[in-house]
Amino acid sequence: MPRTKREGVFYGVVMAFTMSIFMNLLNTFLHAGVSMQSLGRALLLQPVIFAIVMVVESLVVSKLAQKAMKRFVRAKDSIEDHALARTVCMVTGMSLAMSLIGLVLAGTPLAELPLRFASAWPMNFCAAFWWQILAAGLIARMALKAVRAYRSEQTSMVVD
Repeated sequence: MPRTKREGVFYGVVMAFTMSIFMNLLNTFLHAGVSMQSLGRALLLQPVIFAIVMVVESLVVSKLAQKAMKRFVRAKDSIEDHALARTVCMVTGMSLAMSLIGLVLAGTPLAELPLRFASAWPMNFCAAFWWQILAAGLIARMALKAVRAYRSEQTSMVVD
């Protein structure tokens, strides 16, 4: 897990990227089918989606998730308890926000929005939760470990 502010930013960017690319591809393939054309469309939209994810996560969801997390865990609880509570709160907030944003960006008529949201959000929550638990968290931790090893190697080269 991140030890410094800089590592926290790096970890957050890697996590946001892995989550956004997975959810982008999943939703694109679910709604447009699996094809090279839909893959191209998803990859073309990825920079925009990633930017939206970073803004929503940093300005809104992370603050709300931090407040909500404090209702579920206490300071004396284990690191694992804190990590799980943070994951649940972040995935809930981001899946709510991005499901709504995705439907609006897809041009969903306002009259259909509540019903389409009610059907899209549970699937997005489940997919995002399990992807974060099983893959994205691991990828972000491995990336952080690689950066630490690289910095350690660079520091030892300078000292030698």
